[in-house]
Amino acid sequence: MDFQERLNRANGRLKAGRIRVRLQVLNQKLYVRGTFPPAPGSAKDGPHQQRIALGLPANPRGLALAEEQAKAIGVALEGGRFDWADWRGTRAESVGEWIERFRRQWRGAAITWRTDYQQPFNKLPTEAPLTVALLEQTAEKTTEDSRSRLRACNAYRQLAEFAGLPSAGLAQLKGGYSATAVDPRSLPTDDQIAEWRGQIADPGWRWLFGMLAAYGLRPHEVYSCDLADFPTVRVSEDTKTGARFVWPLYPEWATAWELQHQVLPPLENITNYTNAQLGTKTARFFERFGKCQAYDLRHCFARRCLEFGFAPEFGAKLMGHSPETHCRVYRRWIDEGTYWAIYQAGLARGDRPSAPR
Repeated sequence: MDFQERLNRANGRLKAGRIRVRLQVLNQKLYVRGTFPPAPGSAKDGPHQQRIALGLPANPRGLALAEEQAKAIGVALEGGRFDWADWRGTRAESVGEWIERFRRQWRGAAITWRTDYQQPFNKLPTEAPLTVALLEQTAEKTTEDSRSRLRACNAYRQLAEFAGLPSAGLAQLKGGYSATAVDPRSLPTDDQIAEWRGQIADPGWRWLFGMLAAYGLRPHEVYSCDLADFPTVRVSEDTKTGARFVWPLYPEWATAWELQHQVLPPLENITNYTNAQLGTKTARFFERFGKCQAYDLRHCFARRCLEFGFAPEFGAKLMGHSPETHCRVYRRWIDEGTYWAIYQAGLARGDRPSAPR
């Protein structure tokens, strides 16, 4: 199907939905055309035919976003709520001013703000006027179907809604990233984990690899954990989900690898890094190492919790999330072989009931 036919179908859907605007292409960019009130500074007194530049390219994905924005504009017109400031960036507040207003009313943990909001907001030009096009174009600079794309779209969507701007396009842009998309068959075995750790030459990265493997920590949690009660590890309050204790599911790993002796990776000014930066540095090491990803070791810890027969509440407590998250995300990664091993272990128990004769 060529683009013109796609455009015709989109306009057909707008017409069928009684949306009083249509989409046009000028210079390979998409516009909304309709009868709008006079724009600010116009010499005309009454509504007349005008165009709104959406800042979207004339391609299939841009068209899908443009159609949603056209619907939002049509609904605003129908309800008498259309405001040129929503679409031309003429609001008095800049991006920075809107972010500050949003921050003042936001309620949540400081670490969540820094990670899930401030990081995406730092990519926006603070002096520019806040527009839907600016938010979408900035979000599109992130990798498709990635955690950073999801985080950016969620933050920008909430900022847009707070400023009274349409957010449907950002909801579509966020992509398909989800922790539940991980294929359990791609995770390493425990034998592979033990073997790979021994192949790491640098003592700091080898220690970090061992901590991730033995305790299932998030990468940034390793750098500030408390080992005073080893083999119990205590995670710092200033982490994603706050303070908690963790026990190794293989105590043999913790002791044989001498994890009680902290040896941090060779990163300069390591105390100045944010949790997100520590996570990024760790991820880059794992990319260079080429065996697995840092979070694979945490996922394997979750798999191990079920293999060892621990209740979801127990695994969730050790990993620092809710039982609902544990069941929704991690339990569905367990493959048939894992369940078979649990079944066999249950049959081998000396105290299991005998079959009636």
